[in-house]
Amino acid sequence: MISPNRAKRPEDYRTYSVMHGLPELDPNCVFCPGNEDKNPDLCRDICRIPNTPDWQLRVIENKYPAVTKVPLGAHRDFFHSRAGFGEHEVIISRKHNEPVALQSTLHLENTLQLFKQRIDLLGKDERVAYSQIFHNHGKEAGASLVHPHYQLIALPFVPPHIHGEVAGYYHYYQTHGTCIYCDIIKMEKSLKDRVVYESERYIALCPYSSRLPFETWIMPKHHSPRFEWSDDSELKHMAFILKTVLGQLYTKLGDPPLNFYIHSMPYIRGKHTQMEEKSFYHHCTIFPRIANWAGFEFGTGISINIMPPEETAKFLRDRLSNI
Repeated sequence: MISPNRAKRPEDYRTYSVMHGLPELDPNCVFCPGNEDKNPDLCRDICRIPNTPDWQLRVIENKYPAVTKVPLGAHRDFFHSRAGFGEHEVIISRKHNEPVALQSTLHLENTLQLFKQRIDLLGKDERVAYSQIFHNHGKEAGASLVHPHYQLIALPFVPPHIHGEVAGYYHYYQTHGTCIYCDIIKMEKSLKDRVVYESERYIALCPYSSRLPFETWIMPKHHSPRFEWSDDSELKHMAFILKTVLGQLYTKLGDPPLNFYIHSMPYIRGKHTQMEEKSFYHHCTIFPRIANWAGFEFGTGISINIMPPEETAKFLRDRLSNI
């Protein structure tokens, strides 16, 4: 539900700065370089990029994993349960006080390359069906530590939300013979009023039915079902547009708490998955956490967005010039 009668001006959504006043190195932060052994049970390193004390990106096992390497198993009586098998990794960026919005394009490119490598590697385990990468920035977005980091969870099943996306896109493809995201991009490029930024290879837009103010999608402009299939050039372009959008949010909303995540096709585990690649489109979704669900939203599952996407897109693209 878009309810502009209750809306404020876009600039009124400025919040406190999540990382204002933080040092580049916090002696008490277990994620900061030099503090790797401060918490000996924090979990072992999986890898470092580069593999030196001057690492820029570091991957560790999550100390409090949502899933673990337990034996696979399921139980069905009245209730249905299955073992919480999987992998839960944390990908740490070096500087304590540098949000993703202020990181260099090269650093972001290296981060996306690391995402691709980890997703590829986890997918080699036939027991894993889907891997979800996400970033929580700020307490309101669910971050328990302020130090910039990402999480990657590999699951033994396809999450219902992803399953619903795959099924919906495939139904559209069967009905129309085209990919729904390809059609969305074509329509939004012609209308222009919800486009935030467009580069040679990627486009950022505020979706037609935005669930929250400033919800933004980043998508490649060519059909691409899997993030991990992105080549070096694509990741370079994606890093640039991700920094551009996050930079606008940082500058204009005052470094707000936010989440972003990447949706990609489930791992190839059968002929149906391969058929559905024609209809699915990988994409990155950004959610600034400046509005909360309340009783109506939880009771009905319907979100009320008081800021029309056309206004947020106009606000975010102000003073941007496309390449």
